[in-house]
Amino acid sequence: MIVSKRQATETDHEFARSVHHRAYRDVIERQYGPWDETEQDRLFDAAWVAAAHEIVLCDAVACGYCRIECRDDAIVVHELVIDPNFQGRCTGTRIMESVLKDAAKRAVPVRLQTQLVNRAANLYRRLGFRERGRTDRHILMEWRR
Repeated sequence: MIVSKRQATETDHEFARSVHHRAYRDVIERQYGPWDETEQDRLFDAAWVAAAHEIVLCDAVACGYCRIECRDDAIVVHELVIDPNFQGRCTGTRIMESVLKDAAKRAVPVRLQTQLVNRAANLYRRLGFRERGRTDRHILMEWRR
């Protein structure tokens, strides 16, 4: 399996929103209550900027999206969203391993946050992330070499 990324375009908006909704519905319902499609559409649309995102590909098939910011002092993973049909296949792991390799080379930490009930926190812990704090909604995590 080959995992890669490409720059998102405006034509990826509907695909990314669909992936977001499939990937987050369970998390949102467990953490916040009933799913409100209109509200989730509004939140997604407000946050989506194609130029800031990349589409994740698994064997050249679009399977998710990410927004990873490379700052001078850290790499910040704002979003890594994988379609549930592609979860459990190491797709997210391979993206994160690439991020960690880049961070190690640059000698900077990697920071992210995840919803309190998101099982992706287990992936981040397995990769060596440590909890550095919590809000009422998120676990704040950091990886350092």
